[in-house]
Amino acid sequence: MNLKWLFIISVFFYSSAAYAEENTKNNDLKHVTIKLHWEHQFQFAGIYAAKEKGFYRQAGLDVEILSGYNHPYDEVENGNVDFGISGTGIVMEYMKGRPFVALGATFQSSPYVWLVKADSGIYSAADFIGRTITRQSEADDLTAIFLQQHVDTSKINFVPPSKNYLNDLISGRIDGVTAYISNEPFYMQEQNEPYRVISPRDYGINFYSDILFTTEQYIDDNPDLVDAFRNATYQGWTYTAEHTDEIIDLVLEKYNPQHKTPAHVHYEAEQLLKLSLYPTVEFGHITVSRWKQIADVYESLGINKKQRDLDEFIYTEPDNEVLMFKWLVMILGSLSLVIIIFYLFKRHHNRILTEEIQTKTESIKQELENRSALEATAKQESLKLQTLLDNTIDSVITIDGNGIIVSFNKASVQLYGYEADEIIGQNITALMPASYRDMHQLGMSRFLSTDESRIIGKPIELEALHKSGTIFPIELTISHFKWDEKHFFTGIARDISRQKAEQKALIQAKLEAERANKAKSEFLSAMSHELRTPLNGILGFSQLLLTDNDTPASEQQRHQIKQIIESGEHLLNLINDVLELSKIESGNIQLSTEHIPIKHIFDACLPMLETMAKKYNVDITLPEHNDTVVVADLTKLKQVFINLVSNAIKYNKAGGQVIISTRLLPQNGCLKMTITDTGHGIPISKQAHVFTAFERLGQEYANIEGSGVGLSISKRLIEAMGGKIDFASTESQGSSFWIELPLSTQQPAWQSDQRPALEPVKKPVSSRRKDTNINTKPRHVLYIEDNPANIRLIEVFFSRYPNVTFHNCISAEEGLDFIKQQRPDLILMDINLPGMSGIEATKILKNSAEFKDIAVIALTAAAMQENKDSAQGLFTAYVTKPIDFAQLTQLLLPYL
Repeated sequence: MNLKWLFIISVFFYSSAAYAEENTKNNDLKHVTIKLHWEHQFQFAGIYAAKEKGFYRQAGLDVEILSGYNHPYDEVENGNVDFGISGTGIVMEYMKGRPFVALGATFQSSPYVWLVKADSGIYSAADFIGRTITRQSEADDLTAIFLQQHVDTSKINFVPPSKNYLNDLISGRIDGVTAYISNEPFYMQEQNEPYRVISPRDYGINFYSDILFTTEQYIDDNPDLVDAFRNATYQGWTYTAEHTDEIIDLVLEKYNPQHKTPAHVHYEAEQLLKLSLYPTVEFGHITVSRWKQIADVYESLGINKKQRDLDEFIYTEPDNEVLMFKWLVMILGSLSLVIIIFYLFKRHHNRILTEEIQTKTESIKQELENRSALEATAKQESLKLQTLLDNTIDSVITIDGNGIIVSFNKASVQLYGYEADEIIGQNITALMPASYRDMHQLGMSRFLSTDESRIIGKPIELEALHKSGTIFPIELTISHFKWDEKHFFTGIARDISRQKAEQKALIQAKLEAERANKAKSEFLSAMSHELRTPLNGILGFSQLLLTDNDTPASEQQRHQIKQIIESGEHLLNLINDVLELSKIESGNIQLSTEHIPIKHIFDACLPMLETMAKKYNVDITLPEHNDTVVVADLTKLKQVFINLVSNAIKYNKAGGQVIISTRLLPQNGCLKMTITDTGHGIPISKQAHVFTAFERLGQEYANIEGSGVGLSISKRLIEAMGGKIDFASTESQGSSFWIELPLSTQQPAWQSDQRPALEPVKKPVSSRRKDTNINTKPRHVLYIEDNPANIRLIEVFFSRYPNVTFHNCISAEEGLDFIKQQRPDLILMDINLPGMSGIEATKILKNSAEFKDIAVIALTAAAMQENKDSAQGLFTAYVTKPIDFAQLTQLLLPYL
């Protein structure tokens, strides 16, 4: 009982003494200052944690944290601040004789790296030769890379970093920048710019970073304070590493003058804490030997020429005699108490110890028996695993952290040609072509230093080397694991030679298809030209007959001539449809996106469609007050609208209706326009082919003309404009076709003064103008054309102009000679001529000071878009055959 009370009194005494000491500390805090070498950010989070979590206060300190933009060497040396944070350059200052002492390092590895774009072709230090990169004096561990690799830095263009150095890198104005691993890479990821980093650690160069330091004098004057400050600071860093999310929130709330985003601060925390190597290495850890290596690097770079013992540079904890005395008293008191307790329990303990020894002996014996059983089981499992690996169809190879092969299954023997016993123990590079080996070594070094890899866990395609020397393609997936603190890598590979061959065959087939498509386009272009030439004569002479006022045709003849014109125009439409489809299929469709009021389409297209509706005895109903604006190509949308409405008219019943309606779909951001007819409908058996080219679904109606490509073209045009098209149909009741187009942000519709000019509506032949005011001033017109029918057609056309003298030359060379002899007032030029082309002849005229003012109008069957593009800006006008003489008459008015 007496022993019990003695123990309670001792505990009370020690607790009271500790409580009194703690109160004394809280009431007498020592004010100290620390200056950082940059603005507040997560880089200094441990210091913030020590202050905000009370570690400094518990150490009896009231700490003021100052930010800066440079290393605070002068402020610490002259006593303006008590402590500072610096890079490894502090050892250079110490070598110069300055009285600094390094108290510890926050980060065991330097955060400085070279940052280059992923497609720069820069993979190692040697690749910087001939390139332009930024350079900062504090990043001497980066410069040391060039020294180690024997790179001639005079062949590298070093420039100071500009304000927009990252934009310079992205745009290609510079090839590499000095970067902080927690900063610039984040901005590259944020802009989706692929990048690569080259780190000193890849080359075995490893500097400390963020050194806590003070002066020798300050330590001599305040040994306990320095020790307390150092311990509290690194206690703050330990807390930060173990409560990272909490400290990130603290940084964002109170220490974020740069306004970094939460994502950036999280990224910064992740990258920097990796460099600390905690918990493997305690915060603050530094050694003399490593500082000696860093000082040697500075000396090699020519920065430091002095030698000085580094023992005084490294901080050692103070020998506090008072503290030792207090501990000695406490230890002696505790020892006395232990001796008393030991004496009282010794006999009881001896008896228990004897029993425990006996129990432990039995336990060890049982454990040995269990271990033997476990070893047998493990051996069995190992054999089972090896059997499993040997029966997999894929190659499975395991290597250690040095790249040495430690396992090689049967599939690997088959794939690489080596037996297991001749390749195990060799380096994995024996199975690689020479071009891969340096990259492999660099990747291994980077992963073992940073645990970062771009390929682990992802299937990649590369080449492998067979024992015979043959190189073949493989797909490889690499995994990593650690066993007994050692790194191992397992690669699973399969031969993809067959897949590569098939891929090559597919590419070849694609090229063949593209060649066939090009041949088709060339064929269609040629056919277009050849068909337009005779059509020019058919439609041209028919128009002239219909408009001949000197010898007017009878009513019956006029009807027959109109039939010829309508048939010719139908054939022309078929040609145009086929060319349009070919252009879409080849991917040459060109769109001009505009903001178009849907009413604009109705106003432009309905006059022509109403004429057709009257012919078929069909009524058209429009939506009222529709001023919705859509985003589309004006010409292509009119083409689709005309096609859908004309189909609804043609496939309707006499007395039927075509109902056009519109509806907003706000959830899709679209306008839905529906064209519904009361016609024959589409049989279910044919509905699957509605949008298939050259499918004449209405061919049973012999009086309905069409090429069978209109709906196919419409579907592809609508989809190219970002819309949708679909239909529903019931046989004998009618069909509904609808299109959905993206809504414009410019709602409601444009004002009248903002609407683009509408394309003129093509009038029927019967309504075209038949008379023209003819000038009386003599004019000479030269027509350069080799086709007799075309020559005769134009000659007949100009015979109606009494003031015009018509001339003809059948080649460009003959025409140029004629022009030199007799200057014409107007030239009509064919494009495809024997010998020199019409384009070449027109270029000669336009480059001539004497003849460049003569108007040259192209009359040609070359109607493809590429033909028009090649003649862009060259001719006064470009008229395609068959010629619309009403259009030609208006075009010639200024010249005749």
